[in-house]
Amino acid sequence: MSEGAAAQGEADLLFALVRARYGDRLAPAELEAVRTGVAAMVEGARALRAVRLENGEGPLLPRMPDLPQRP
Repeated sequence: MSEGAAAQGEADLLFALVRARYGDRLAPAELEAVRTGVAAMVEGARALRAVRLENGEGPLLPRMPDLPQRP
């Protein structure tokens, strides 16, 4: 199975879960928007999984800017 077919299959499965749970509350246009969003999330997740990290590499923690000193 190719990467594209696997990604499409994953997106289809996830969309089927959303449609089963919320499909009766969404219009057809809204379901298509959800399908597009799910496909984008699957592609983003696949891109993140493709990045290989070494064992010693930790998460990149956000750094908040230092507050100005009060007088």
